[in-house]
Amino acid sequence: MRYRMKAVTVWVAHFFTWPFWVPSIVAYRGFGSERLFDVSAKLLSLWPGRIGQFLRASFYMRTLKACHYDLAVGFGSFFSHPEAEVGKGVGIGSFSIVGTARLGDGVMVASRVSVLSGKYQHGGGRRGRDFRGNELKLEPVRVGDGSWLGEGSLIMADIGCRCIVSAGSVVTKPMPDDSTAVGNPARFLRYTDKPEAVAG
Repeated sequence: MRYRMKAVTVWVAHFFTWPFWVPSIVAYRGFGSERLFDVSAKLLSLWPGRIGQFLRASFYMRTLKACHYDLAVGFGSFFSHPEAEVGKGVGIGSFSIVGTARLGDGVMVASRVSVLSGKYQHGGGRRGRDFRGNELKLEPVRVGDGSWLGEGSLIMADIGCRCIVSAGSVVTKPMPDDSTAVGNPARFLRYTDKPEAVAG
């Protein structure tokens, strides 16, 4: 019932967000410009409360490459590129920025998290120092189903399924399934479930 009501609410929100998503789609698909998408995403990120979450879900459902209606994006958070893909039941806290990521089902993103569009976005020329003259190189970062990205973490590489990225960690290389990232640069830990002691 909750999902059905949310779906209806997000669809109703389309009637209020069309001045944002229609020009964004035309500019990006027709002219390859992300400027209107960027402006609209940032403006809608400032709408507080539950209404703001529904408006953002509506906008991203229309403009992202793929986006389920069951998306919750907190205050001050936004997607920076329309090539992002979002699965079902994704939640994003406040003041987070997500690039060209692919967020799997049930991914939870805490506050102040940055998911970059790959590790090497700039550079070129002599010793990779020509930042202004080089075109952006955006690569999708995948975050597997059921993973949790902790407060203030920085994600530069793929995250496996059912992973935990500890607060403040910086992930610079692919993270295997069922692991925990700790530190900067992050190292990966594996925990195995121990069988419960049987009372004798």
